[in-house]
Amino acid sequence: MSKIKYILLTALILCFIFSSCDSDKILEENLYTFTDKMMGKYLETDSTLTEFYKLMEMTNVNGLLNSYGSYTCFAPTNSAMLEYYKEKGKSSLSDFSPDSLKLIAYDHLINGSEIIFASFLNGRLPDPTMSNRFITITLTPDGAALVNRNSQISEKDIMVHNGVIHKIRKVLDPVRLGIVDVIAKEENFSIFYDALILTGLADSLLLDKDESYEISTTRAKELEDAVVTTIASERYAPLMREYGYTVLMESNETFQKNGINNIDDLKTYAANVYDTMYPADANITNVTDRRNSLNRFIAYHLINKELSYTKFLSNYDTGHQFKTVDLYEYIEPMCPNTLIQVKNERSSGKMNLINTIQDTGKSIEISMSNYDNDATNGVYHEIDRILAYTKEVDAEISSKRLRFDVSSLFPELTNNNMRGRPSNNDVLYRHAIPAGYLERLKCGEATVICYTSPNDKLMNYMGDEIFIAVKPGQLYDLEITTPPIPAGTYEVRFGFQSNGRRGVAQFYVDGIPSGVPVNLNTLGTDIGIGYESIGSNPADLFGYENDKMMRNRGYMKGPGSFKSINSSWYTGESARHNAGNLRKILGTYSFLNTENHIIGVKGLSSGQFQIDFIEFVPTSVLEFEDIY
Repeated sequence: MSKIKYILLTALILCFIFSSCDSDKILEENLYTFTDKMMGKYLETDSTLTEFYKLMEMTNVNGLLNSYGSYTCFAPTNSAMLEYYKEKGKSSLSDFSPDSLKLIAYDHLINGSEIIFASFLNGRLPDPTMSNRFITITLTPDGAALVNRNSQISEKDIMVHNGVIHKIRKVLDPVRLGIVDVIAKEENFSIFYDALILTGLADSLLLDKDESYEISTTRAKELEDAVVTTIASERYAPLMREYGYTVLMESNETFQKNGINNIDDLKTYAANVYDTMYPADANITNVTDRRNSLNRFIAYHLINKELSYTKFLSNYDTGHQFKTVDLYEYIEPMCPNTLIQVKNERSSGKMNLINTIQDTGKSIEISMSNYDNDATNGVYHEIDRILAYTKEVDAEISSKRLRFDVSSLFPELTNNNMRGRPSNNDVLYRHAIPAGYLERLKCGEATVICYTSPNDKLMNYMGDEIFIAVKPGQLYDLEITTPPIPAGTYEVRFGFQSNGRRGVAQFYVDGIPSGVPVNLNTLGTDIGIGYESIGSNPADLFGYENDKMMRNRGYMKGPGSFKSINSSWYTGESARHNAGNLRKILGTYSFLNTENHIIGVKGLSSGQFQIDFIEFVPTSVLEFEDIY
């Protein structure tokens, strides 16, 4: 059955299921407009899109749109194109350079996915355009949608044989400036911008693309072949290595509400916060010194990941996560040895709450009227309160379990659109990454890193995972650098899914061996681990006594906060109910200083190494820790 017939049949079936449904109205309002033409042919025959079709012809893009594939096209109407010529001081397409024409064409096309209107959410679409820019959708109260905030969709969901077309009323014209230059043009953020320049931190936001990264077709195939398993998968080696940044900014108005009217006021505010946090550095007056209070203040607002609104946390809040359990992400900003906490709060339904203080309920939020402001190498968001790493924030973060989804440790996965990108649940979507690509994962050249996007059949935290493969006859040897952990005494754990493809490994924390080697193939039901199915023991229906026994052997059940959506591979109502989903306790460690740490792993036998998440749990909360 063709895709178009399937969608139409589904609409009609739903109509019969719900007796109140008016079938004539559904057909009249066009859930979809169907045509079996190729996209290029449709553009040629639609009289309202003749100018856009000329653009496709002049740039030789139309041949692509008449081929098999999967495309999403935001097609400006004739009036939109004519208005664009006028804005640019041109009279027709012939007045633009060939390079400009190709860029305009690519700005309106997404290659590789069909994104229908029903899947639109506020924020960026998951896939970039052919010009490698992201499109932002704004849904309006009347059910309409704006593209990049100013181009209304006039006709949606024109389904063609190889994709979908949405007609729009204004040509898309994304900013061609870096993040610093974009901020410079925003008069309402002049106080922050002045401090960004004064501290020299603007120089930390200039990278765009790693020009030294090259990969041949042969090398890409070698990497992709290395992550082939018995499970069907689509495999992709990264063709580029891009950088990206996020800036969280207070507006002048927000600063003024807090008595900050100029750069000197901001210096005073920053000193009150950071000279208290770091008294030994209180006398450092050079604002370009990373220990200076103003420098720390600005650096705490800067992140070396390009985080659109949904990539702070929402994109990782997959169907695997129980929506009754709050979800957290911990982000390392450019301010040394600090963390930003982001929370999806279930009780209120609020997303992306920043640095929530449990006792007061206070948190910082991204302004929903000024977010996802795009640049060529990043994005900025306005925030509604002043952001700072105060003693209050430090106490909050250092007194709770810190669980890091392992993919969150590597900015490259976010900046190159691997993490947070939806996958095709028919097959696993695997990224085959060479050694050296991830700055915080050190390994030998024989190692291939596989990042697997979320899939309904996986039972992983946030739905994704990383596994390590090596060439035949080789053993893996790797080191992962963690984000900074506040000073204190912690139980350190790593979460994984055991199966028959793993091997035996020796773990290290900061270079010190962590106990004896671990056989990662061993299921929890092994006598050496002692997992009991929850509910199987009448004297311990909830498994709490079994938890204690497993802890004595150095293991824990998986968290009860996530599950497998499709139970084809993994069964159990949550990871806690699956004997293969385990946490290995690496040991208890006292950290005298707030700093990054190194988790090392050496393979002692053939097989993969898989890791889902890492936990640092203050020993002071172990007695009260929940099962989630």
